[in-house]
Amino acid sequence: MLSFLSTGLFRGLPLSFLLHASLSVAQVTNASIPSDVLLATRNDVNIPNSYTEGSLRGSLILHNGKIHTMDANNTIAKVVAIKDGQIVYVGDSQTDALREGQFGPPTAVHSIDLDGRMAIPGLIDCHNHVVLLGNRPGYHTPLERAYSIADVQATLKQHATTVPKGAFITTIGGFSPNQFKELRLPTLAELDAAAPDHPVFLSTSFSGPATTNSLGKAILSSLPGNNTSVAVSPNGSIPSGLENGKALLALRANLTFADRKRSVLSAMRYAASVGLTTHL
Repeated sequence: MLSFLSTGLFRGLPLSFLLHASLSVAQVTNASIPSDVLLATRNDVNIPNSYTEGSLRGSLILHNGKIHTMDANNTIAKVVAIKDGQIVYVGDSQTDALREGQFGPPTAVHSIDLDGRMAIPGLIDCHNHVVLLGNRPGYHTPLERAYSIADVQATLKQHATTVPKGAFITTIGGFSPNQFKELRLPTLAELDAAAPDHPVFLSTSFSGPATTNSLGKAILSSLPGNNTSVAVSPNGSIPSGLENGKALLALRANLTFADRKRSVLSAMRYAASVGLTTHL
């Protein structure tokens, strides 16, 4: 399934329209944030000043698909054309799309054959916690699409290939052991098998319960200071409440601004990958 901004309600508007709307809200509501921080964040995520700038610039034709426009008539088109970030054609003819868009020769525009697949407008989330994701320590790993311990292991193993060796791989909230066929959290040994070179911390919520692997246990169970070391069982489990809270607090203590910014951008990339294109 491919996702794009609404062709019915927003035809003729730039793809960056809703992105700018959300940025404007952020700038107003965070007026106390230093302007250089806001500017740095804007530049780092390459938010364009108009639809002719930045990563949204470009020409694209989607064809041979079931393209849901979400207009008043619930029109399903076969072709949509985007020029320089603006939707310029919605219909059933690739030839007409090329002509209306004035793209020039077919080689001047990128074309994607949907091969009968569905494309929908990008989803708009009016209540989410992207900034909160930025405050989650480690390299967050979404697990909402894991349905077994094996799925969790495969997800962690793949993510580990992109995480610096020795850095914490984490999942804090957004999943429940009830979604796994085993109806439990992974054990220390199972997490070791998935990510032997990274400490792992998986917690069902900010209050737990949680589980960790051998590297994570070695770190969390030997924290300096009185009453800071975390009680981790031999199988890696960490109980809800105080022990989970101590683990989370210890991990958060090392968060830097760069870590938070990386985590926010990672959350935005993940959201876009599942069709969520706008955060308000």
